[in-house]
Amino acid sequence: MFVSANFLAIQFGVNDTIAKFFVDREPPKNNLYWKDKLLYLRQAPGYLFLPIIVDTLHRLGFDKTVLLSNEYIDVLEQIGHIAALQEAEKITTEQAVEQCIQLTKDKATNQYFYQALINYMQDGNDNFISPLCTPFKALHRGDLFLFSLAVLHFENELAEKIIEFWFAIISSFLLLDDADDVEADQQNNDENAFLESGLTKEGIEKIKLLLSKNLNLLKTLNPTLARGIDVQFIKMAQLPNIKEYLNY
Repeated sequence: MFVSANFLAIQFGVNDTIAKFFVDREPPKNNLYWKDKLLYLRQAPGYLFLPIIVDTLHRLGFDKTVLLSNEYIDVLEQIGHIAALQEAEKITTEQAVEQCIQLTKDKATNQYFYQALINYMQDGNDNFISPLCTPFKALHRGDLFLFSLAVLHFENELAEKIIEFWFAIISSFLLLDDADDVEADQQNNDENAFLESGLTKEGIEKIKLLLSKNLNLLKTLNPTLARGIDVQFIKMAQLPNIKEYLNY
């Protein structure tokens, strides 16, 4: 389904310039993330996330010209290719992380953030990111894209806020995706936060609590985005394969 600039603005509060940039952009060539895609954006978390996170970074103080520059977008797209290679099991998780490190090591501007990110991505505990993680590993399957932040200039004090909003956005979209795919993921043994929760009362309460926390945070920066996600969750809650669990 075609994603318009108006859709991004009305549904998620994305800045008009940022929305138009991504809607008009051609899919990069020789990039597995966009393989066989005729349009840059799709109605899927992995694609909607791109303009939404760029808009969020803009709201946090980053200049649009920097966020829409070739330097940032090229890195974002190359990481997408690496992530797709990992998902297709053409490379291991460790190899994907190493490729992202090689891609960004000479471009990293904030060493406090960058070293913390490398430590986090290599399963270390000596970083400020780990305590901000969601309680579900399945909701961190897009973490490679955090390497795109390495080319941006920001003060150490802003690093934690960026990560908080990043996790709130991506985990909310991935929860929507996982709700749609519970049965398929169960059959294919794929990562899914609902399956990871055990589909128990306690597990579903964790999901509800996470979503509430996410929406409360997003409201402080972009009420339209929070409302748009909330509306989608209301619709998702009526899905036959998930309704019984959310109504615990």
